[in-house]
Amino acid sequence: MNITSEIPAYTISGQKQFLTKELTVFLIISMVISWPVVLLILAQLPPGFTNGDIKSFKNATGSLSLLYGTGPMISAIIVTLMYRGTSGLKDLFSKLATCKVSLRWYLWALMLPVIPQWLGLFLWAQLTGTALAFPTVSGYLSSWLQIAFISAAYYITEELGWRGFMLPRILSMHPWIKSSLLVGIVWSIWHYPLWVTSSWATTGSVTQVVLVVTAWSFFAIGISVLLSWIFKNTRGSVLLAMILHGSSQANLTKMYAAAGNSSLLGSSFAIVQAVSLSIMVILFLVVIRKSKQEMIGH
Repeated sequence: MNITSEIPAYTISGQKQFLTKELTVFLIISMVISWPVVLLILAQLPPGFTNGDIKSFKNATGSLSLLYGTGPMISAIIVTLMYRGTSGLKDLFSKLATCKVSLRWYLWALMLPVIPQWLGLFLWAQLTGTALAFPTVSGYLSSWLQIAFISAAYYITEELGWRGFMLPRILSMHPWIKSSLLVGIVWSIWHYPLWVTSSWATTGSVTQVVLVVTAWSFFAIGISVLLSWIFKNTRGSVLLAMILHGSSQANLTKMYAAAGNSSLLGSSFAIVQAVSLSIMVILFLVVIRKSKQEMIGH
């Protein structure tokens, strides 16, 4: 995972300048490809659309949200070819083939986001008095796993860019936690047009939009930390990052189904999810640090 090995520079400052140039071009192209898709979504809304019409907004979004997600992957391919040629592209895609890791890492990737998400859902239901429509355990596990792996296959569009391209370059300049936070912040900003559009369509309130976008930003940063931890412990496996991302999204899909449309009509659901995940990530990092110190002590 030595991303600096092919950099045509001889000094550390030269390497950082090269990496910064790559990252800047990558981010610009990613935004240029993804952000205009929001205009296509708005154009698909029916005449007389009113805020809170979740069904119409979902119909308008459709496969366009998939198109939105292709920006980072396309950008990563373009920038890699521009600066590193076909050998760099081969290295980029090799991260998808890194799959020979212990089974426990697959279990970590599947389960890490699930626990705080369900704790957040239960807390939200208690705070709002919402009755949850739970599926059977077997029904949940079956559909969650199906959606998780289908989603994981789709999230190559994001993860090849964020974790396959951006994260290794950031890691070569900063410690992994700082790198996780930086990638998470940028990842959040990339989502902003989509989040603003969806929250405005469902709530029609500027205050709610700000709260929703802020909450999902913290959520994305938390997920970014988990993704980075998986990535660095699996020799840079984008595949495992895709599985974790897919698991998180699949679980959110099942939770929205359990909570109903009320979870989309305000900011409370997003806020509780963000708080729950943030607490879990902080505790997770504390445990990791303590375990590392104990290993050094022995």
